[in-house]
Amino acid sequence: MMLDHFAAGRTPVHRLDPVAKTLASLVLILATVLVRRDHLLPFALVAAALVCYFAIGRIPVVYAAKRVLIVSPFVLAVVVLFPFFEPGHRLWAVHVGPWVLSVSDVGLARAAHLGSKFVLCALTTLGLLATTPFHGVLEGLARLRVPRAFVIQLAFLYRYLWVLLDELMRMRRARAARDGGLGPWSLRFRSHAGVVGVLFLRTYDRAERIYWAMAARGFDGRLPAPPTQRMTFKDAVFLCGVAALAAAVLTLDRVAYG
Repeated sequence: MMLDHFAAGRTPVHRLDPVAKTLASLVLILATVLVRRDHLLPFALVAAALVCYFAIGRIPVVYAAKRVLIVSPFVLAVVVLFPFFEPGHRLWAVHVGPWVLSVSDVGLARAAHLGSKFVLCALTTLGLLATTPFHGVLEGLARLRVPRAFVIQLAFLYRYLWVLLDELMRMRRARAARDGGLGPWSLRFRSHAGVVGVLFLRTYDRAERIYWAMAARGFDGRLPAPPTQRMTFKDAVFLCGVAALAAAVLTLDRVAYG
């Protein structure tokens, strides 16, 4: 399932203007990132707001968790190193052969801080995509005066992901029909490596054919845009509420910790 699988809903947050939701997401992410190091209490406000947003938007928890886990290995590889390399009071030690790795309290706090920031920022982005069709996100970016070339690149990237997935499924079925996934590990590894190379060549060739087909139909670098939606009073109230929440997060960060 793609990120905007639930974007066709009819909930109040689905009906909000894409510009308001995009700006609100940026403001909330900025406030989360600006929380000072080792401070975890302000994240509770952001988490509570996201829980309410996901509940109103009827976004399943399992769906959100799976999407966050897909991108978590990139941050997890960094987070797991903090407890071992940050100086501080040693809580316990892990023996790895002739080496002794010490886990510090400061390292654990830094790991929790970075992990919390990542999860909250990922969920904020997911909340935007799960309640806004992708063409709505592109429309919002265009109305915010984001360079047109960047918006078009995002549009084609999203569309070509389907081309990539289609080619991948066809190649997997063809490989399974030939060997059924059997054979020694080394042979299967080389087979998977070959699939990646052939997949790139096939998708590149197919993307070229799609482009020439679009050019033959008069494509001039501009995408047809749906009727532009306007911000209403409800959208302004939502955006002001998120801005007030962001201010509360930063204020709590300063007041609670001095």
